[in-house]
Amino acid sequence: MKHVGYIFALAAFVASCGNPAAPNSENPVGGTVNETPSEPLQLSKADLFDGENVRLFLFQNQKVNQESTQEFLKALDEFKNKKNLKAAAEGFLTSIITYPSSKAYYELGNVYMEQKNYKQALDAYSLAEKLGYEPFSKVLFNVACAHSQLKNYPLSADYLQYAIQSGYSNIDNIEKDADLKNLREEEPYLYKRKMDQALSGMSDIENLHWLQFKRNFVQAAFPINMNADQGKVVLDEKNRISYDFERFVSEMRDERFSREVSKGFFNFVQVTETNNFVALIYVVKDEFNGDMSPLTYRLVTFTKTGKIIDKMEIAGREDYSEELKMCTINKDLTFTVTNYETTFQKNPEEEGYYDNPIVSKKKVSAEKYRIDTSGKIQFVTNINIAA
Repeated sequence: MKHVGYIFALAAFVASCGNPAAPNSENPVGGTVNETPSEPLQLSKADLFDGENVRLFLFQNQKVNQESTQEFLKALDEFKNKKNLKAAAEGFLTSIITYPSSKAYYELGNVYMEQKNYKQALDAYSLAEKLGYEPFSKVLFNVACAHSQLKNYPLSADYLQYAIQSGYSNIDNIEKDADLKNLREEEPYLYKRKMDQALSGMSDIENLHWLQFKRNFVQAAFPINMNADQGKVVLDEKNRISYDFERFVSEMRDERFSREVSKGFFNFVQVTETNNFVALIYVVKDEFNGDMSPLTYRLVTFTKTGKIIDKMEIAGREDYSEELKMCTINKDLTFTVTNYETTFQKNPEEEGYYDNPIVSKKKVSAEKYRIDTSGKIQFVTNINIAA
């Protein structure tokens, strides 16, 4: 049970997610800044499956901690040799708190599988994937096994197909693995169809291209807040979305063929993955404005094969003259978008936005939305801003 790898964006630039005033020494939140926050993030157990916080921690601590390696080896001994699952889980968690690594998340996922804690196993494998665990195919196979045990048969079958297409070649194990028994016996036609597609190479390139795009989005913890209090988002070349992925980012189709490409697109977070759709958020930045550029957050839903279902701008703004959007997404996939008028310390028309912090925000409207079971983004109601 293992998930594939993309090394987190250990960025050279840091930006606030929800308060894009122009940067200054006390309020570095306009676009991106070349400095580490003065108070380094310390991970707790509550942070370990919040990909956003893990990514920020790794940005601030780019050198592997030796203590983490020692804790990992002790936990591995408890798991592989002593068969002490409780001690192994605690050891891997300690290793991750000290310094997150793909191998620690991967082995933690294996422990959770042995404990029949399949949902937490999926969380662990997801972080193993985002941190670059290899081989990718084994991560995908283990994810298929976890979904089979949870009776999420469409997801299990999809990931089994992905695993084979990514290089998992132990067909005998697929036919016999107890963790896949539910899928094989409860959904034999689905199982056979996906196996046939995988072994025939059907949609191989398309599926792998979609996987490569999707795996770069870390899973954030709920509620997902895009506002002034959220923290920092890391933007640099490591999490820039390549124009090779233009089929998944509709705005790129206009930008790619323009004389001068003005927009930059960056991976942000994965909101959810269900049997019917995947919801992702990416960041858009006007490159011509450099570090002062405001950020825009786009929520996009996709089919399981990467076709766009729906999209919406949910936070930030494209220009400082526009209203500022802030957003909170809840675990039930409802979300609130609140719009603010912002007042700057100095007159922007005369002084511009550099070294010109926001001094006040006035809430002017708010709306509630939800992502329905098909992946469509639905308006629910206007919210009384006086409440």
